[in-house]
Amino acid sequence: MRESRAKPKKKATKRAKKKSVEESVERSDLKAHLYRKLSETHLFYEVGKIIASALEPSELIEKIADAIMKVMPFDDASVYIVKKDLTGLEPFYLYGPLLQGAVGEQVYFENGAPGMIAATGEPLFVEEAAEFDSFLHHPDEQAKPGSYIGAAMQNDNRVLGVIGFSRKSPGVFQVEEFDLLRTLSHVISAGFEKAELFKKTLELSRVDELTGLYNYRVLKEKLDEEVRRKIRTARDFSFIMIDIDDFKRVNDRYGHLEGSRLLAQMGALLKFLCRTSSTDVCFRYGGEEFSILLAETDVEEAMSVAERVRKAFEEYPFSLKVAHPSERVTISLGVATMTAGSSMTITRLIKEADAALYRSKAIGKNAVTCYGDGCHVPETDLDHEESDIETYHP
Repeated sequence: MRESRAKPKKKATKRAKKKSVEESVERSDLKAHLYRKLSETHLFYEVGKIIASALEPSELIEKIADAIMKVMPFDDASVYIVKKDLTGLEPFYLYGPLLQGAVGEQVYFENGAPGMIAATGEPLFVEEAAEFDSFLHHPDEQAKPGSYIGAAMQNDNRVLGVIGFSRKSPGVFQVEEFDLLRTLSHVISAGFEKAELFKKTLELSRVDELTGLYNYRVLKEKLDEEVRRKIRTARDFSFIMIDIDDFKRVNDRYGHLEGSRLLAQMGALLKFLCRTSSTDVCFRYGGEEFSILLAETDVEEAMSVAERVRKAFEEYPFSLKVAHPSERVTISLGVATMTAGSSMTITRLIKEADAALYRSKAIGKNAVTCYGDGCHVPETDLDHEESDIETYHP
């Protein structure tokens, strides 16, 4: 009888131990689950703060990637943005040893993991990269073991881009991490759109809407930069002022719409003629006046550029000339140079170019004049405007 009573006690002890182990595992799982949820909540909080504070799209993506790394570690990451012409994707952010030194090149829709995600709008979970038919991040990457998760950055209307992360080992991403990225991608998309909109708004505030050229505010910034560069490099730079000859007659005879059309065509032609990819920056100075800043350009080179611009404008088939063959469209130009050893102010440089311009007007228009003999800047003008622009001395 005693033996039969002892056996149930042992079974009860085993059941109690098993239950205790199960409860311990459950508590451990619950703690892990709670920790993961807290980490995810904190990540959304961090991404929200980044979106609220970061204004530059590249800065936004970089900071968000850093925040994701703390919750969901990865070895490599890529962000591709859909091109404006919708022909494919262009790399926007590449991170990690796999992508170090990678040359940014277009990825077409359906090519590689980014192209597949962009084409379908659906997220992608690759547990074994070696078995994936194409590349994960970049067309030049070598096939190797690993794992990848990626999702589309999209709004209600279209896919904006693709964000993807990979690790060197296969099968290490969890389903929970995949779900997190899929949910987070919508937040990132909204933040990216906000940053892009702000960037465009900022650009519009710096660009003349009619001509597409930089405005006077940017001119002052660029002149300041060029003076600093002159101090560092000991190289001359030049400034050209341009005015459309008899522009008032165009407005009076053909109307302001035709005048605006002429100004718009002037802006496009100036950008085409000048070395905008290297040393020249074009501006709409105001009204029918334009200007060109020529970095590291001496007076002889500046005169050559000015003459080339003058001749091109005289020969260009503006719509006004096409509609009214008897009309001529010409410009007058004034050139001034700030030499390497000069202590000239920015105000003085602008006034000298302006004086040279009006000398071109006085000798018959459709001409280029370099500041010098026959040009004069009234000292009263300099005294009046000197405080508006900062003075630099080498």
